[in-house]
Amino acid sequence: MRKRLRLEDLRRPQLALGAAGLFLLSVAITLIVLLVSPRREAAAPDEGQAAVPSAKAARLGVQDFLLEAPEAPAQPGIHLFRERTPRWSEEQVRRYWVPMDEAVLGILRLENDRRIEGLLQEVP
Repeated sequence: MRKRLRLEDLRRPQLALGAAGLFLLSVAITLIVLLVSPRREAAAPDEGQAAVPSAKAARLGVQDFLLEAPEAPAQPGIHLFRERTPRWSEEQVRRYWVPMDEAVLGILRLENDRRIEGLLQEVP
């Protein structure tokens, strides 16, 4: 009778080899699926083409899962991104810097006030 293979009996190198093998197997399967699938451009949503039921239409490619990021409407005075500067000026640091002690103490104060209010509400 053969002895059953149990996970507890395996040593670290054996577990590492098994994990590496599973990883390489998953990479190989992914590459095979990507290479076998037909390459085609994703259809633009505003083309208005009717869906044609066929065997080719049922196959999905990687392009079917890529979504374009919607552009935010331009509003005056709102900048979504700023230009990166290699070094901040002293004025910028003073304007945006919040010392860690103040931030933590502010959070603790709010949490303690909430707990005290809860305790005082329970008092008759």
